[in-house]
Amino acid sequence: MLRAIIVDDEPLSIKRLNRLLSESGEIETCHTFRNPLEACEFAQANPVDVAFLDISMPELDGMTLSGLLQELDSSTDIVFVTAHDEYAVRAFEASALDYLLKPVTAERMAKTLDKLRKKRGSAAAGPSLSVFLFGGLKLCRSGMEQETIRLRSPKTEELFAFLMTRRAVSREEIVETLWSGLETDKALKNLNSTLYYIRKAIGAVQAGDCIEAGRHEIRIADSGVSCDLYEFERLLKQIRSAPEPSADWFRQAEALYTGEFLKGKAYEWASGQTRRLEEQYIELLEAAARFHIELNQPQKSLRYFGEILKLDAIREDISHEVIRLYTELGRKHEAFRQYELLEQLLLQELGTRPDPRIQAFIAKLKS
Repeated sequence: MLRAIIVDDEPLSIKRLNRLLSESGEIETCHTFRNPLEACEFAQANPVDVAFLDISMPELDGMTLSGLLQELDSSTDIVFVTAHDEYAVRAFEASALDYLLKPVTAERMAKTLDKLRKKRGSAAAGPSLSVFLFGGLKLCRSGMEQETIRLRSPKTEELFAFLMTRRAVSREEIVETLWSGLETDKALKNLNSTLYYIRKAIGAVQAGDCIEAGRHEIRIADSGVSCDLYEFERLLKQIRSAPEPSADWFRQAEALYTGEFLKGKAYEWASGQTRRLEEQYIELLEAAARFHIELNQPQKSLRYFGEILKLDAIREDISHEVIRLYTELGRKHEAFRQYELLEQLLLQELGTRPDPRIQAFIAKLKS
């Protein structure tokens, strides 16, 4: 059963669509909105399988809203509903599942739901390829037992990693990044042959599911591949936008970050993203630690703060939090030990002493 939303500024249109979906027997819940911004806020905190969007709406049109919903959850299917058929081409360019003309009939809605059922049915079988970008680069063919896939050469690995990271990228940008020293024609030939070897390694069927190679652009289809990076970014977005994040979300996101992004691969184009992802991971750990402080769970907070210090040992503010938590738990010896470690590290690395506020806290604790 599916979870749907209807967004339309016309009450009669909402009523008709809601009735058709209710009578179909395939929709578990259906929430309706006349204000697109309210629909977007709802989707930030609630899973949505399919969104029926009117294209022509004041304040925020359906095309723009579809982009916002896809940013929140790329698995949400979009169905545009409008009285004007000149929007059809734009709708399908926006990767909509379907396009309905008002007034929508039961027969036409049945066709849309059939498309949705078939797509969801194939997706339920799971992606054909699993890709891991944290801690290195690893490809696995999905099945009862994951089978590791080995790519032909370092350049083949780099192209695949670049495509997975960018998700959608022009052929021009690819050759400028990976074959910048070659003439354009030769670089494009290298791109085509390298892409061929990727397809050969993955397998024609699996590659067709996840790599969409057009004349000007190559993109990765989310439905054909599972990727730790994509899931990590999705969870981060979910945690940031939710009024009350879940402890499970923090655990899941932490488990996905199994090491530095593309560890062991010295790709110049990836260096900025490597730093950004590590910063986001540290922000996630800090948010998780403070989340558990609010729940009065200091032991869990200590673990998250400890993970931060493994990555950035001279974070004085985090060391101060650890010292404070140890003190509250009656573990003064460990509080003093944490201070001594910080003091030694700052002296060795920066030639400085801890922040006066930390010194004062320790002095008061000793008195």
